[in-house]
Amino acid sequence: MARTLFTSCIFIVISTTINAFIFSKDGLFLVPSVAFRDRSSPSDWTLYNQGWYYEESPIKALMMEKSLELVVQKDLDRNRVKMFTAEGKEKKNLCIDGLARSMCTVTDNEGRIKNTFTMTNQEIELFRQPGGAGGKVLFQASVPKKTIKTTGEIFLCDDNGMTFISDIDDTVKITGVTSSTQTLINTFSGDFKPVPGMAEIYRYWQNQYNATFAYLTASPDQLYPFLREFFDREQFPSGSAHMRHFTWFDVNFISFFMSSNYAKKKTETLEMFLQNTRNRKFVLLGDIFQKDSDIYAGIYAQYPDRIAKIFIRKYPDDIDGQQRLETVFKDIPREKWATFETGADLPRIIF
Repeated sequence: MARTLFTSCIFIVISTTINAFIFSKDGLFLVPSVAFRDRSSPSDWTLYNQGWYYEESPIKALMMEKSLELVVQKDLDRNRVKMFTAEGKEKKNLCIDGLARSMCTVTDNEGRIKNTFTMTNQEIELFRQPGGAGGKVLFQASVPKKTIKTTGEIFLCDDNGMTFISDIDDTVKITGVTSSTQTLINTFSGDFKPVPGMAEIYRYWQNQYNATFAYLTASPDQLYPFLREFFDREQFPSGSAHMRHFTWFDVNFISFFMSSNYAKKKTETLEMFLQNTRNRKFVLLGDIFQKDSDIYAGIYAQYPDRIAKIFIRKYPDDIDGQQRLETVFKDIPREKWATFETGADLPRIIF
């Protein structure tokens, strides 16, 4: 009798698990992006669109979840794991609706949505909605002949004003990229944990300087839906997000955060903001645990009049880290950069 009961329980557990995973489904999400004045026609705007169209892979997700749980000795969030085993829907048509005119785009070889389109200033004003300091445009993306539809946000970044560009991992969210185990735990289990005080000081700066925000991170875009929950919960200012995409061709998940490709991509995105605005000033926030200080020093060397301030997060009493920053920032005036540990360390009035 006991043996039969045990067998029945095992069968129920296995059946429940398979039932939860076996029915794969398509998914679509858009990552908030940005729009700039069209340099060839300043009365127009160039809008950047980004997202991912994918199909879940239930068996791969189950295998990955159980494998990672053996490594970290902790239960993981199945929904997050699913995003990293999903497969992109390559070369698929998507429709963009809800604006002055409908248009279409095609996903790339990884199922990613990466396209730009142009709107006149008159059209922008017609569809401009509150969001950030400059407003935003909302639109919908849908898959033809399917019921899949989602809403996208594009934040307007005009020539003048102030933008705070912030890293995410270990700058506003505790990730622990210096530890492989902690990175896995903090990525795949439990609620994301904020760096204390960062949301409050960001909200204060947004109001004080009528500033826009952009989040530039090494995190893979597969995490965006969960990062959005974190940002909404902690009430960070809304803004565009600029992320990379993780594939299993990457060396491994941990090195993905630290790769030289990350530095190149981050530099390119910073240059995009600077080259597409004329007089806008930028405040850069990052951490000492990746390559933010090197990236920001390089950008400052190119645009010293446009970078208003650099803030780098480090651990308490990190003497070696402080010395390294002194070396990296040796050509930057000392009043133009500072370190912090929590949001409480950051000045409310920057200038």
